[in-house]
Amino acid sequence: MKKILYILIIMLTSFLISSEIMNKTEVAIKEFLPNHISLSHKIHKISKESKKSQNVVKQKFFRNELNVWKIQMSDSTYNYAILDNVKGKSMPITFLTIFNSNKQLTNTSIIKYREAYGGEVRSKSWLKQFSNYSDTSNYKIGNGISGISGATISVHSVSKGIHKLSLIIGYIIKGFDEE
Repeated sequence: MKKILYILIIMLTSFLISSEIMNKTEVAIKEFLPNHISLSHKIHKISKESKKSQNVVKQKFFRNELNVWKIQMSDSTYNYAILDNVKGKSMPITFLTIFNSNKQLTNTSIIKYREAYGGEVRSKSWLKQFSNYSDTSNYKIGNGISGISGATISVHSVSKGIHKLSLIIGYIIKGFDEE
């Protein structure tokens, strides 16, 4: 009986944390794109072809699926938001990227930072440097991306995670267009 109760508590806690992150994500999307007309969500299964991006950036996907949103704007253009996790020193860092239909990054934000140190990656000024980045941009720390003293692991993890998503945004857009 204790085992069943323990499992139910874990499942309930997991559900509550998950819904908190999803709510924060949708709030972040709406704050960045307040003039959107519609917002549609789906789970994107990461294909074998998309997983090749792991070899390029030398970072594995945290899960085999991503939460993605297609955001229709008032001028009939679309943006695409992707929620992903990367491993920090010991805990996951949950981040959101928003790409335009030209596959350029327009916004990045940290949704949930769980580490005791390195939280400077949540800074809007640090995240802003990724604006207009694409799959061909320079993601090298110290060259294309500024480092942060005391947040080395977080800087590398988030930068690689963003780069990885920039490599697969085309598959995500195609997945929405095939619906």
